[in-house]
Amino acid sequence: MSGHTEITTIIMKALVALLLFSTLWTTPPANSSPGTQLSETIRISLRNGNAGQLSAHFASTIELIIDSEKVEFSSLAAPHAELILRSFFRKYPPHSFQFVYRGASDRLLYSTGTYATEGHAFTVYVLMRQTAGRQYVINALHFRKEA
Repeated sequence: MSGHTEITTIIMKALVALLLFSTLWTTPPANSSPGTQLSETIRISLRNGNAGQLSAHFASTIELIIDSEKVEFSSLAAPHAELILRSFFRKYPPHSFQFVYRGASDRLLYSTGTYATEGHAFTVYVLMRQTAGRQYVINALHFRKEA
């Protein structure tokens, strides 16, 4: 019986360790802030060309620049920006998107990334501002066609 008890104890310890490890692996980090979550949503939206998902996080008006389409608005209503982005994503469907730089300063988050499509690449700049409710919204979105 003693050998059987030791084996059972070892198995139970291994199961507890496995459960603990899997819980730590799947639990978001404590420092997972709204800004971090928004950055991930932006990454996924751009990678999938999903204007609706992206525009759900726009401020009521945003700065939208898409130089290849001669689009340059310093203050554009979010619904109009979504329509323009839908058209852009249809014309330039994404192959990939990845952030290359992320930074922060007082109540601001900013990121640059590369949006790749068939035969073209765009440098993307995103500016996010923290609202009074401590949530982040997208205030500016720029697509600059790389030479």
